[in-house]
Amino acid sequence: MAATSKARPMGDVPNAFMRLMRAQMRLSEQFFEDLTGMKLPDMTQSWNDWQRAMQTPLGASSTCTVPPPCWMPKKLGDVTSYACGCNTVRVRIEVTNCDRVSRLVSVRTDGVSGVKVSPASATLNPMRRATFDVSFKVPEDVEEGTEFETLIWVEGCHQHVLRWIIVAGKAGLETTHELKVQDCPDYRHHWYDHCYCARPCSHTRSPTNA
Repeated sequence: MAATSKARPMGDVPNAFMRLMRAQMRLSEQFFEDLTGMKLPDMTQSWNDWQRAMQTPLGASSTCTVPPPCWMPKKLGDVTSYACGCNTVRVRIEVTNCDRVSRLVSVRTDGVSGVKVSPASATLNPMRRATFDVSFKVPEDVEEGTEFETLIWVEGCHQHVLRWIIVAGKAGLETTHELKVQDCPDYRHHWYDHCYCARPCSHTRSPTNA
C-alpha cells in the first residue's frame, strides 16, 4: 500500500517566510527599545498559535464536534442529595415550552420505587412554563452510605434525562434541588443532520421507527 502524502501545496515556503518575518520583528523590537528605552509587548503568542495551526492536518478542526444522535435524550447532568432516614429530598424542575404551539410535557422516573412526581404531566401553552416536583422519602432504617439512584425523564418536544442519586447518612437535611429545562424545538438544519432526524421535535423518533 502506498504511503499517503500529507505535504502541503507550498511545501516549506510558508515556514521560511514566517521565519524571515520573525527575524524582522526581532530587529524592529530591538530598534524600538534602543530608540525609546521601552520594550514592545510580547508578540510571540501569535507565532506559537500559527505554528500549532500549521501542525493541524488539513480539514481537521477541534470545534467541529458532532453531538449525540438525534434519537438520544438530552442529558441534564447528575444531581446528588444527602439525607438521613425519614427525611424527604426533592428535585424541582421548571420546564418552559419555548414553542409557538401548546405542548404536553410529562415527567416520569425510572429506578427507585417510592419516588413521587407531582404533577405527572401538564399542557403548556406557547412560551408558558410549569413546575414539576419530584420527591423521595429516605427509609427510616436505611443503612448509612446506602445509595438510591433513579432517572428523571422530562418528555415534551424533546426527551431530557437527569440522573438523581440519594445518599443516606446519619446526618442530613431535607434539601431541594432546582433545575430549569428549556424545551425548545430545533428548526435549524445542521451539517450533521440525517434524513431520519425528525424536525423540529425529536423524541417521538427512534432507530426502531425511524
